Amino acid sequence: MPRFSREHSLEYTQLKKNLRKWLRKRDYKSILKFLTKLHPADISELIDNLPEDEEKAQLFSLLDLETASDVMADLSEGSRRAILKDITHDHLTDIVKDLPSDEAADILGVLPKERVERILAAIPPQDSAEVKSLLKYHKETAGGLMQAEVWALPANMTVEDAIEQLRTLAQETEEEFHNIFVINGEKKLLGTVSINKLILSSPEKKLSELMEKPKGVIFVDEDQEEVARKFQKYNLVSAPVVDHNGVLLGRITIDDIVDVIEEETSEDFYRLAGTDVEEIVYGDNIGKIARIRLPWLLTNLFGGLLTGYLMWLFKHTITDAIALIAFIPVITGMGGNLGLQSSTISVRGLAIGKITLHNFKHHLFKEIKVALVVATVCGSTVGIIAFLWHKQPTLGLMVGLAMFCAMSMAVLMGTIMPILLRKLGVDPAVASGPFVTTANDITGILIYMTIATLLLNYLRG
Repeated sequence: MPRFSREHSLEYTQLKKNLRKWLRKRDYKSILKFLTKLHPADISELIDNLPEDEEKAQLFSLLDLETASDVMADLSEGSRRAILKDITHDHLTDIVKDLPSDEAADILGVLPKERVERILAAIPPQDSAEVKSLLKYHKETAGGLMQAEVWALPANMTVEDAIEQLRTLAQETEEEFHNIFVINGEKKLLGTVSINKLILSSPEKKLSELMEKPKGVIFVDEDQEEVARKFQKYNLVSAPVVDHNGVLLGRITIDDIVDVIEEETSEDFYRLAGTDVEEIVYGDNIGKIARIRLPWLLTNLFGGLLTGYLMWLFKHTITDAIALIAFIPVITGMGGNLGLQSSTISVRGLAIGKITLHNFKHHLFKEIKVALVVATVCGSTVGIIAFLWHKQPTLGLMVGLAMFCAMSMAVLMGTIMPILLRKLGVDPAVASGPFVTTANDITGILIYMTIATLLLNYLRG
């Protein structure tokens, strides 16, 4: 399909601006002329950028079956839901027939059970069985990522027979394959043979003589983050998926892993901001977006109230040494910032496999050493400023010591909290953002006021 070249980028930009006008006027001739110049991925981007669900469905309805299938596979979840609300049963069935099993399962996974059963009953039995087998797996596991279509041949097959078999299999799918999976009579994975090696080998050789030990074998119930790590570690383009008996179930390809990495990274950034990646899914649904944000904001609200309550408990300390108030923002702020840095490093390290339960002690000691250096510098600086400002050495000592303790405690909390959550089976990303900042505010105030109370008698003198 022809696409706009770089020199036509201005034309493309102008046409994008005209798209909504054409949709309103139902000028489908101009729209189709525009769409024929685009790659399906560009059409998916256009649909995702349309603000109204009706416009998304209207534009999608103009696509031919092949393009519609490719576009549907690339759409964001929010756009996909908008289109699935209005698409006819027959049209959706044709699209599902045209898609690989993993992408078909992704689409059917968001539909009501009754509608899924109707579509599965209308597609070829073999395709239906493959898609149905994938729907039982959680979408964030290897089973939810894999596709059932694989080129799997017996170990005792010759190269000549294997090539002939592949010619037949290639007519049944448009998917690209880089490896053949070699199996035994029980369909257990024995090894892999690259297509290149197969073509260059002697016709009479058997696959068992050519096969290599498979790299990065993935178990069907592995989390998608672990799957992505294996792809990165072994530099994979595709990988076999097996059950715990070693039976070959399917394969995962690099394009799925790119989506996983983007999804996981986006999820961590959204958590850092105190919201959720599902905001993209719900688009302009104000009620659902508010429900996503409220738990995080309410955590902050009650954390702030608790901080205020702690200050009220120490009201006599504050009344007797009013200068203490001036340093509350800097102590809580610096503790929160340093704690957020530590938690972000820990969360990211856990996500990419750099930090594990086995090497966590080394990471913790490193963070403690960094905290001691940073807290000493910042504590000394603010202590000197407090002394020069109020001409009271004890006040300077008190503020500096509180800063040192608050920052040290913030690093401990920010570093340890993610690993504790991982052990409890909770996403460590919830330790980032507003949650850890609020916790450090409370801790900072408690430390500051406790030290102030203990040293108040000296301050009076």
